[in-house]
Parts: sequence; C-alpha cells; structure tokens
Amino acid sequence: MFFGQKVHPLSFEYGSRATVKPAGIEVSGDSFKAKIRCDAISDFCTRLRIENGNIRDPRHYSDGILEEHRKGKPVRPGRDGVFAAPSARIEVGANHLAIALPHGFALQTGPDGFGFNGVRTILNFETPGVTGFHGFGERTRRFNKSGDSMEFLTVDVMAVWPHTYSRDDYDPTYVSIPFAILRQGGQYCGLYLDSAEHLVMDCGQICPGRFIIQAMDGHSHLYVINGPTLRQVVRNFAALTGRAELPPAWALGHHQCRWGYQSTDEYIEVAAGFARHDLPLSCLWYDIDYMDEYRVFTWDKRDIPSPRKLNQTLKRKGVRSVAIIDPGVKLDPGYSIYDGGKKADIFCKAPSGRDFVGRVWPGDTVFPDFTLESGREWWAGHVAKFLDEASVDGAWLDMNDPSTGWSATEDMLFERGKTPHSRFHNQYGHYMAKASWQAFQKLDPQRRPFILTRSGFTGTQRYSAIWTGDNDSNWSHLRMSIPCTINLGLSGVGFNGPDVGGFAGHTTPELLVRWYQAGFLFPFFRNHSIMHSKPQEPWEFGPEILTRIREVLHTRYRLLPYLYQCFFENHLTGDPILRPLLYEFDGTELENLDDQFLIGPHLMAAPIVHSDAQGDFLVADGVRRQLRHVTFPAGWWYDLNLGEWIEGGRTMRYAAGIDEAPLFVREGAIIPWYNGPLKNGDTPLNDFELHVFLRQPGVPATATLYLEDQKTRKYLQGQYNTASISIAVQGAGAIAQVSESGPLPAGSFKLDRLVLYGLPQPKSVSVHGKSRTLKRSHRQWIGKKLPVTVIG
Repeated sequence: MFFGQKVHPLSFEYGSRATVKPAGIEVSGDSFKAKIRCDAISDFCTRLRIENGNIRDPRHYSDGILEEHRKGKPVRPGRDGVFAAPSARIEVGANHLAIALPHGFALQTGPDGFGFNGVRTILNFETPGVTGFHGFGERTRRFNKSGDSMEFLTVDVMAVWPHTYSRDDYDPTYVSIPFAILRQGGQYCGLYLDSAEHLVMDCGQICPGRFIIQAMDGHSHLYVINGPTLRQVVRNFAALTGRAELPPAWALGHHQCRWGYQSTDEYIEVAAGFARHDLPLSCLWYDIDYMDEYRVFTWDKRDIPSPRKLNQTLKRKGVRSVAIIDPGVKLDPGYSIYDGGKKADIFCKAPSGRDFVGRVWPGDTVFPDFTLESGREWWAGHVAKFLDEASVDGAWLDMNDPSTGWSATEDMLFERGKTPHSRFHNQYGHYMAKASWQAFQKLDPQRRPFILTRSGFTGTQRYSAIWTGDNDSNWSHLRMSIPCTINLGLSGVGFNGPDVGGFAGHTTPELLVRWYQAGFLFPFFRNHSIMHSKPQEPWEFGPEILTRIREVLHTRYRLLPYLYQCFFENHLTGDPILRPLLYEFDGTELENLDDQFLIGPHLMAAPIVHSDAQGDFLVADGVRRQLRHVTFPAGWWYDLNLGEWIEGGRTMRYAAGIDEAPLFVREGAIIPWYNGPLKNGDTPLNDFELHVFLRQPGVPATATLYLEDQKTRKYLQGQYNTASISIAVQGAGAIAQVSESGPLPAGSFKLDRLVLYGLPQPKSVSVHGKSRTLKRSHRQWIGKKLPVTVIG
C-alpha cells in the first residue's frame, strides 16, 4: 500500500454466522473464521480479542501494555452473545458489535460491523453522537480529528515527504500510538487497538458518521477504556501503558542545539553567549557533527579532542550535555563496534540470511536488533560506556523509525531473521529507547535517565521523552505544535515538545519571538536548527528580539518549581503537563480549541501563532498589537499582562504586542515560584515562594506539593513528602495553613514567603497561628512588573 491509501470497506467480507462457545464466540463467512474472546483487565478496562483465522501466527507482538495487565480474567459469553464484563457490556453477533459502558457511553457498528479480507481486519463503528476525536499520539493538523484519517506506520518524515513536510497535514509521522478518545454528549470513551502492525484509524473521512479501524495484519486486541470524563480516560490509559518516571531536574530547563556546532571552541563560545546575554541555559546538544565519520559511539578528535574535559567544563557552568546516538552501525571491518556486534550476532537480518544493510549517514550501515534481549544488553553496555567516558548526561535517539535510506525497510527482519519486519517496525524506536534506558541502570540504578527519542510506540514514555521531529520554520508548524503536543500528552507521553523556532528553513525575528512565547512552558523546550540555515540563537536578531526572548526564558526558570510539580502529577496519575481546556472544563465550544492550552491545572496560555501580516491588529498608545480570540472558561482568570481579573464563561478579542505572551492564572491557584538567582541547570526547585491568586474573601486557594530529593529514583519507593496548603482571606486578615506528611524529615517544606495577587492588602496575616510581616512589592512575569502583597 502507498501512504494515504486504505482498503475499501466493500473489499471486506462480513460475518454471516456466529456460534457461542464457552470460551468465546466463533464468527465465520465464506473466506474466514474468527474467534472473539473477552477479558476483564481491570475495573475500568475490558479487552476484546479478535483472532483472525487467516493469520497462522498466534503470537501477539505489541509491547504497549504493561506486563501486569496483559493476561486479564476471561469473560464467558452469554447465550445471547453478550460479554458482561465489570467495566463494559459487549454484544457480538455475526457482523455486529455493540459496546455499552456503565456511565452511559454507547457505541455500535452498523450491519457491516466487523469483517476480514485475508489477514486484514476492519471494525466499522457508527458515530452519530460522537463530536470529538482526540488522542492518536503524534499527529499533524488540528486537535479534533473529526473528518481526518490517520495511518500508524512510523516514518522518517523529511525523507518520506521531502516536498511536503513543511505543510501541516503530512501523515503518518514518527510515532505510532493507536489510541482514540471519543467524546459523546460530554462523556468519553477510550479505544486502544493494541497492535504494532500498520493500522488506519478513520474518523469520518472514508464514510461520514463512521469511525473505522483497519488492521493490515495481526490479531486485533481492542481495549475499551472507561471514562466518563476525559481525565479518567487518560489516567486509565496511563495506568495500562505505564506512567513516566521523573526526569532529572535540569531536563526541564532551556536546551540549545544546532546541526553544525562542531568544535570545542564553538561549544564553549555558545555557552558563553548565553551567559553574556543573561539567558539561562540548562543543556547543550551534540548533533551528528561530533562523530568520526558518523560512526556511533565515537568522537571526531580533531574537532573535540577531549569530550570529557569539555563536558565537565560545561557542567561547572550548570550546563549539561546530550549526544545524538543513531542506531545505524557503519559496516566497517576493523571498527570495534561493528566487529563486536557481528561477533555477537545482534544485527537485523535480510531474507538471504545475511545482515540487513541500509544506506544512511555512515554509508553502508547495519542495525542492532533491539527485539533480542542480547541485542538490548549489547547496546546498553555501549551506551553506558559512551556516556561515562565522555561525561555525557543524556542520550538523543534519532533515525530510529527506522530510517534505512534507499534500502527496502521491509527486508529488515527481526529475531535473527525469524520474524517479519511488520511485526516490529512501529516498535523499533520503542525497543531502542528501552535498551538505552537499561544503559542508565548499568551506570547507576538510582540515576534518573534522560533519553529523547524521535520514534516511539505506545508505552515509550516508560523509557523516554519524545520530541516531535524535524519541523519547519514557518507559522503553520508553530500553530500545529500546540495540538500535536496536546494529543501526545493525552496519549500517555507527557514529556514532549517541538523544536522552538523550527528546525528546517530560515526563521524570522517575529517567528522566533512568537515561538518562544508559545513554547516556553512546553514540557520539552529546545531551540534546534538545521545546518546552513540562518543561525537562531536568541542574540542573532538584535537587542529587541533578545529582550523579548530573555523575558520568557526568565519566566520559565521562575516557574520551574510549578512545572516540576506538574511532572510529579504526571508520574503519579498520568495527567498531561500541557493539556487542552477540555481536560479541566466541559463544553462543545472547547472540542476544537487548539490554539490555547493549559499548563497543569492553573495556567492558561493563548499565544499569538500568526504573523503580524496575517491577522487583525489595533494600534493603542502608538503600539501595534495583534488581535486574537481568547476563550475563558467559567470562573475568574488573572491576566498577567494587565494585572487584572477577567470573568470567564465567554470568548473575547485580546490584543498582544510583540512583547506580550498572553498568560492567565485560574482563580484559587497557588503557584510555586523561584525568586532567587538563576543558575542554569542547577536552579534549585525546593527553594520557592508561593504566588496566591485570590479574588474575593472567604474562597480559599489550595494546593498539594510533592517534595523529594530531585536527584535519585527513591521517590519510586515512596520517598517523598506531601504538603497540603490552604490560604484564605477572612475579614481584614489572611490565614495560611500547611500540613506536611511523608517519610522524609519534618520541615522539608517551609512556608517562608507568600505573594498575594488580586486582593487589597490584608491588615494582618496568620501562618500557623503566628503573625507575619506584610509589605508592598512587585513580581515580574514575562517582562511585566505586577504589584503584589508579600507576606514574609
């Protein structure tokens, strides 16, 4: 099949006979026999196994679901063909499938419900009441996928779409997560097809009013995930597929990369440039230039003669380092990595029985087989040695879609040539991330890994963050980055983000500023550009642009304690860090809203994502400001540009100058804020003041904070404290209460300073029954100094 093609639904045969058996239901037609089995996975999830008799291989290859959820408890069908599982009622007929959830969500197929075409399977749901289709992992176009059709087959986007990758509608992408979230009358249901094969999910493009799933091969395991809210569906999916661990604290900072940085002097000068211009920087990245003729695990000693010394020098400045590591190994007898892999027999095979050879950066290239335990162990050993010897802090996995150049990818066989390529194609990057994660465990089981991968699969968040690949320096890719990041977050991958400024092409001063203003609170935050493009370090465009970027960078570092709490919540619950407004509020007007987003539950961003020449504007006080619509959900919102409250429940026109990034705080929020000197990747996250947003007396602001060492993985064994905070203004005074519990020593959290926004200055403040001093002061958000009451 070519990209963009599907199998016509009329090419499938739909069942004509159904027989209820104790273990399941047998459905058949003239060209197929299928077994339908059901398993209760948990109190929120039911699995339907559709086993196509035309497929001889009984093995299920997906690594998407956590091991403890793969078995399930078999559910026997009733004589009426109904599987009555605890979390769903599923009725199966010869060509009919109906799903009913306890909270009222209902979904069923039409008369041509599910069928088979050789090894292919189709599920054909009618969706008259479904108005929202969300999730689907990493996707282009808009947030709501109604009317879209998506393929799940990981590709090297710039190689596959060389003439159209700069558009915002290419499909497929680097990541395969076949997880659909359906919204019906304000209720939600998740449908996850646990298959690593090539799939299509069509949300009404082929047949309006239908949601069609096509599996091109392999048995179909359909997980039905309960809501009724979007939050519950997302949390339940995260429980099935695994929640991410906490990254090292420095990984939350600002990162800088360019394909073209080559020498030791250049890296030292880039770091010095950020320091000279008062721009915090947590990490510098090595693109492919650092290697010796693109040989993996090598350094070009002419340009970087002592990588360990360079990286330790950077670390003393608070700047960590991450190196790109491609899977391809140069076919070069005498090169120790190739010779060792050849001896260990861990390279993927071709149908001839020889090693599969691709043609990528090193030239003729062989590829480790990460599906082999021995292959992963071999790789982990080399990654660990490479990181340790060069004092590198993280691993950047690229070209793992897998990208094989002009060599036919389908000839790459797995498990020493026994397993067809299609079984693991979508999981190649996933297993590479797993093997690289093992490398960090070899170095130190308590060390927090930092891994970034281009390609991924369901559950990759267990091992790695994901960046959204090679984007372009244009306005459509800036706008697209918001729904792409949102949907990845809903699909289990909270730690993700695009390259700020765009990777390919030449950014402009206005585009770079607006991209920084839109992306400065994205979970992953890196400026990255391609070789031979115009340099896009923040100081390259003059003092005004530099000032605007400095303002948002400083604000991100002030907000690192808040972002860190969002990451902790993501680890505990699966809640996305960057999320749609639908996650916290309900309303049909929010189903298609994808140029606004929430960071955690309290901050709302509405960035400018079009150029000054594209949209409406106004001129006030001699300043030109761009106009956009901003939707304010019910409640009150504090405008950090204007320093005033806005009543929600409406959409209004909002004006923002080039120095303004529209950012709003929800009433009742308590935001941890760092107010000390900025220290690049060593900015402390336990040293903060609490910024409290209250509009009226008697309504408390509340927060829960998680406190731990921020260095080790001891939190996985419960080594963290929980602080519950409540702050309210009553009469002429304010009362603050905090309680801390957990195994760490008492006093891990100290309420030393409160900063109140939006209320008249109280006459007195009581913290734990003791009076505190009040004073007028200012705090600076994105260049705006706002008057506040400081309680010290």
